[in-house]
Amino acid sequence: MDLVLVIVLVLVIAAVIIYLRNKGASIHGVGKAGSLRQEARRQLKLPPDQADQTIDRQIERLKERYPDRSEEWYLEKIIYDLERDR
Repeated sequence: MDLVLVIVLVLVIAAVIIYLRNKGASIHGVGKAGSLRQEARRQLKLPPDQADQTIDRQIERLKERYPDRSEEWYLEKIIYDLERDR
């Protein structure tokens, strides 16, 4: 019985680790949101750290004005606004 409990515990911990790694990957630029963030960085023409801070601040402002949208939507809006202002 103790062996079964240990195995279940190991499986749960492994599942949590995999989930957290995948969640972290989406935050750091994998997939559509990552390529949109990269495009926003390129258009800002700032060092990556400063661009990310600027993008994150803008996303927070947009979330207040337009709640319940996807991260992709916010990034597309930022890119649209950057292109429109030029």
